[in-house]
Amino acid sequence: MSWDRKLRQEAILREKIAVIVCERLADPRIGFVTITKVELSKDKKIAKVFYTALGSEGQIRATQRALHDGRGRVQELLAPTLRMRTMPELRFIFDAQVEKESKVRDLIAEVTAEREAREAEEAARRAAEGGEGAEAPEPDGDPDGDAERAAAAGDVDDATGAGGDPVDEASEDPRP
Repeated sequence: MSWDRKLRQEAILREKIAVIVCERLADPRIGFVTITKVELSKDKKIAKVFYTALGSEGQIRATQRALHDGRGRVQELLAPTLRMRTMPELRFIFDAQVEKESKVRDLIAEVTAEREAREAEEAARRAAEGGEGAEAPEPDGDPDGDAERAAAAGDVDDATGAGGDPVDEASEDPRP
């Protein structure tokens, strides 16, 4: 299947490019870089290399320039290790998706914290007003005790036999 091969080639490219960038590319402008994904074009002539970098905006821009300037060296070091007909042209692209995911997680955590604080304030306000609406339900889930009164009166008639004697299904077998 062609898509299996393409995915495998992208994974191999990602691993090898990551090793080259982190270990063999001697550029002081490159900070902490992670190669997140590689996408090969259909004709396999272009490889989009997605990466993330830690640091300030200036450090990220310096890393971007260093990767762009060093892509020829990366291709030179990468070519002998690949079993491909042609060496794809590498295009380094900053992966903003990781930053977006982080911002969404932070927003969700903030909203959750605000909601919990609001609920705690509301519960404290209700408790201070005399406990209206702040009652906790009974542990058995029956605040009025209706099930207990019905069981005591023998009014419960369900499949479990909760209203009277325990049901022994083996003794009720109609066969001799």
